[in-house]
Amino acid sequence: MSCSIESYGDLFSLCDNVGLDSKKLVSINQVHSSKIISVKRAGHYESSDGIINIGGNLVCSIKVADCLPIYFINRISRTIGLVHAGWRGLSLGIINEYINNVKKNNERASDNYVFIGPSIKKCCFKIQSDVLSHFDSRFYSKINDKHYQVDLQKWAVNQIMNLNIKNDKIFVIDKCTYCNKDLYESFRRDGDAAGRMYALLGWLE
Repeated sequence: MSCSIESYGDLFSLCDNVGLDSKKLVSINQVHSSKIISVKRAGHYESSDGIINIGGNLVCSIKVADCLPIYFINRISRTIGLVHAGWRGLSLGIINEYINNVKKNNERASDNYVFIGPSIKKCCFKIQSDVLSHFDSRFYSKINDKHYQVDLQKWAVNQIMNLNIKNDKIFVIDKCTYCNKDLYESFRRDGDAAGRMYALLGWLE
């Protein structure tokens, strides 16, 4: 689930309120990287943008405000994971890094279900030509000589499918964080005044 949170303390309350154990909570200091960590204990971890919990005995969390929250669920092994994927993370291969780390535990990519939560859509995500080289040309279109629109969701889905996860196991919430001011936080829309939304993932007892 994803929800707007005013303070880190509220995250613990939210966790308990939805039936997850806040004593098992894992959070990370996100830095727009491709670094994935595999965690065995609850706590706050530094400098990463993805969490793997082999066996699914913890509760994973990330914060977003336009970037893609990507949930990975393996019903067979019960391994779960969350990835914070902005354009930098996607260009650096963070989805591939997640699957590579899962495979180290002899798990198959194809056993994962993947859910992409609310994030900024092509209608509102615009870039300038100075960063264009970081993007896959199949997923952007030209607006004018300096500006392009990018479909981050389609780019992410393409990367996921290239890792042998079938389309019928991939689910995308078709809502734009920028457009839906009453529902979602958006850094591109509100700048430093923007709040953050937390994505939570764990197995209910």
